[in-house]
Amino acid sequence: MLLLFLLAMRCGPEIPLSPEGEGESDGLTLSAALVNYRASLGQLHLRVRVEHDISSEDIDVYSDVFKPDDDSLWFSTPLYDKGENGDQIAGDGYYSITLDSALSDTLSGDLVSLFWAVAGNDTSDTVSAMTSLQANDPPIILSVWAPDTIMRPDPGEEDTLVVEAEVTDPDGLKDIVAVFFEVRDDEDTTRWNSNSLFVLNDAGIGADRISGDGIFATSLIISSENQLTDNIFRYYALDYAGNISPYVKDTITVYKNYIPQILNFFLSSSSQIVRPSTGSEGDSLLFYIQADDGNGLEDITSVSLQRRNPGGNTTVQSHPPAYDDGLHEDFSPDDGWYTIKAGFSPDDELGTYFYRARVEDGYGNRVLSADSVEVTLVSE
Repeated sequence: MLLLFLLAMRCGPEIPLSPEGEGESDGLTLSAALVNYRASLGQLHLRVRVEHDISSEDIDVYSDVFKPDDDSLWFSTPLYDKGENGDQIAGDGYYSITLDSALSDTLSGDLVSLFWAVAGNDTSDTVSAMTSLQANDPPIILSVWAPDTIMRPDPGEEDTLVVEAEVTDPDGLKDIVAVFFEVRDDEDTTRWNSNSLFVLNDAGIGADRISGDGIFATSLIISSENQLTDNIFRYYALDYAGNISPYVKDTITVYKNYIPQILNFFLSSSSQIVRPSTGSEGDSLLFYIQADDGNGLEDITSVSLQRRNPGGNTTVQSHPPAYDDGLHEDFSPDDGWYTIKAGFSPDDELGTYFYRARVEDGYGNRVLSADSVEVTLVSE
């Protein structure tokens, strides 16, 4: 914020230069000098007491104000004892003025004011007053939460995600204007895209759940038009002093959901099985299924068998389970090759059974093997 004073600088009668060293008057004595900046009101107040043995109507009082931690003159102004312009009581010997101002909250140091009085050819000694300005500290983003990945919707559909930032400010949460963000994709390392809508609020509006809790939030809409890429976000908080927090970066990856594939499906055991008698376990079938998923094997949630019996009824056999653990006749763990040991019960009807591999991913996509495996159940 630029330093701004809403007053006419050296307007009206010319203000004399402040005296150097001691004045030449025995009839003017200054005391109780005061300079005070009220940040909450944006006002600078100057005051000094003048003792004299002449008519107060013949006295002019002035002040030079110097920039914090700077020897250069900032501005000069007259003071009044008329019960106006910041002076409380007319004729009480206290000369004052209150100036509407907007000091930058980033300023720190000592604000010094020199006071002197002039009566005809007499000039008083100078007295000084000082007030310390404390700079407004910038906000701090403690954490950012957003999903690491999001699947790009199908054409004509949209999805919504919520991003949140926890923010604090040494000068209080009320000093924070909002949290903003800029974004670029991973391939563009130079240009950050910004928009007036790229803002998180803590007013309990939209995606923000609780007003004033220091958690700023907004919702983002993703459609089929979004690129499949790593979107890099950088967040920053802005306060009313114009301070900006350090950037906090986060990445959201937009990806496409790929339907899983069945690459191989075969039976490694005999295709003719004797129906077990009551109380016996019988022989088992050992199936091998090789599956893949463009989003990674971790996206596969289920591998099973679909069986059609001689009567034409089809069922999904989720038990016994499939294994890719390097055990259970599986040669290597986590390589996409699954084994399933299946069998028959004494109640199964005789005849030919048709098995197909069935694979499902985390988004509910299901595929069946193109080919089926025939197994014949015979009697003893």
